[in-house]
Amino acid sequence: MNVKQYTIKVFEIMVDDEAGFLAFVEKNEVLLRRHLLLLKGDVSPEIETFLQKKEIAFTKNIPTESSKKESQGFTKKSGLEILDKMVRSGQEIATQKDLLALKRINSGATIKTEGNLIALSTVEGAIECNGDFMLLKPSKKSYIKFNGADISQEMEADIFYKIYLKQDEIIISPYKGVISWA
Repeated sequence: MNVKQYTIKVFEIMVDDEAGFLAFVEKNEVLLRRHLLLLKGDVSPEIETFLQKKEIAFTKNIPTESSKKESQGFTKKSGLEILDKMVRSGQEIATQKDLLALKRINSGATIKTEGNLIALSTVEGAIECNGDFMLLKPSKKSYIKFNGADISQEMEADIFYKIYLKQDEIIISPYKGVISWA
């Protein structure tokens, strides 16, 4: 078995010039492949296709604390909180905002969010999400509750899942694509 651990960083980029953005990505492709791009502004279909071909993970138009616009897309609450620390056993994190968890959520830890959740490392603790979607990789130890429903038994361990609401139905599907929410 070969195991690697990565710390994933996020770049927030305002796209106001398509050609300039594409040139920037082309020049910095090696660096950007190990980061999540949080794109703001005019993200054209050409930009999305270009990033997908380069296998660069991105999401677009999710409001952050510094945003002054109304929320767009899937976001349920305004703002994005980025959690760049391991959540240890006994810790409880609660937020009204969308949450991006960059590091591991250990067994015995609890995260509760009224917004959406993206967890980029393995989840061993308890998650309660009342947003429109979640993107996470549960373990055998995790407890996952989405909009009041315990969905822990509906997922296999160590597979990345996209969980979302579709006309009041919870959809749970393995996720192998680029992180991109319109």
